[in-house]
Amino acid sequence: MKPTRFTLLPSPAPLGNEITGLDLSQPLDAQTFAELREAYNQCSVLVFRNQVLTPEQQIRFSRGFGELEIHVMARYLLPGHPEIFRVSNIVENGQRIGGSGEFWHTDLSYVAEPSRGSLLYSVEVPVRNGVVLGDTEFASTAAAYDALPAAMQKKLEGLKAVHRYGDIYNKIAQSRGGPALTEDQKKQTPDVIHPVVLVHPFSGRKSLFINEGFTVGIVGMPDDEAQTLLRELYDHTTRPEFIYRHKWQVGDLVMWDNWATVHRATGGYTAEERRLLHRTTLKASPEFRQAMAASA
Repeated sequence: MKPTRFTLLPSPAPLGNEITGLDLSQPLDAQTFAELREAYNQCSVLVFRNQVLTPEQQIRFSRGFGELEIHVMARYLLPGHPEIFRVSNIVENGQRIGGSGEFWHTDLSYVAEPSRGSLLYSVEVPVRNGVVLGDTEFASTAAAYDALPAAMQKKLEGLKAVHRYGDIYNKIAQSRGGPALTEDQKKQTPDVIHPVVLVHPFSGRKSLFINEGFTVGIVGMPDDEAQTLLRELYDHTTRPEFIYRHKWQVGDLVMWDNWATVHRATGGYTAEERRLLHRTTLKASPEFRQAMAASA
């Protein structure tokens, strides 16, 4: 198989580079995947537009970057394709068929080995008066770390944060009239501890590995002090100069590095304005354990 050439376009933000010249519905050769992985490690968010993908094709492309996670929320998984988690506001039989996060977060930071990354494919987008709604914002936690004062970088050395799934999930479920986590789901998502500053195993850059959705405290620090520090870091990380805002079109596939970014859905559409995206999620690779050890 001959290598498939592609073009990596510049982005005005520190992340969010578009790639052109690839048809992701077709198998890609090893060299192309190697070059894509390098771009992924350096750019943190990659954008592929005008794709027409079946679930099987999205899964195949995603597996070129590693093993896939199966999310604990089984009712949000695409029937017949458990590797695909639905991001949606669509209601069927009285319940939403998918989840969404209108808060800054990192996918699966609440597990012992957090997801390497996510790939989100747009199936339906909400449109009002010709304007597409439901943008997604991504912030570079690596660029945010680099911009911290040296004194703050020093302060964060060796700190560890507690990550928890249940708090934010139950809050959202309550607001939407959905069920709380089951006892089995709680057992599958116990609190975990990660370094506040992560050394990325592939790029070598340091990034802030905390997020507003799932980080609930800092080990050994009084809660009021921890919340003040976390709030300061959240506000810093989501400054405009660190953000790429993606305006969705049907057929977009966006992949991002969960070890170097946070993201959020911006909302702004009603329940009648349908939104459906298919997400595949990459498992942590063995290199993540090395990164955790280096960051400790």
